Amino acid sequence: MTSHNWDELRLLMWNYVGIVRTTRRLERALHRIELLKGETRDYYANFRISRDLLELRNLVDCAELVVRSALMRRESRGLHYSRDFPQALPVSFPTVLVRPVLSQAQAGAVQPVTRIE
Repeated sequence: MTSHNWDELRLLMWNYVGIVRTTRRLERALHRIELLKGETRDYYANFRISRDLLELRNLVDCAELVVRSALMRRESRGLHYSRDFPQALPVSFPTVLVRPVLSQAQAGAVQPVTRIE
């Protein structure tokens, strides 16, 4: 399972999140990454943890961050070109993703990643 999902993630990122991007392909990639994340979480909870499984979990998390960041950028900038947003904006805006500060009540719940403005 681990090696199959690793290969799937690698091909998914190459084919859908490469240099030339579209919003639709990024959304498809995010959907599949969420499925991979769920599969990895289930495997993590029910089987012996290995180095490959830990690395897969980390790769899936990184892939999610890359795709979410790319979806927030509504322009073509630098090396990455968006067919949906071919022009660069006059000023570059940050797309750094951070987790919001959680209260003690929220500490156990998973929070979505948001962008710093």
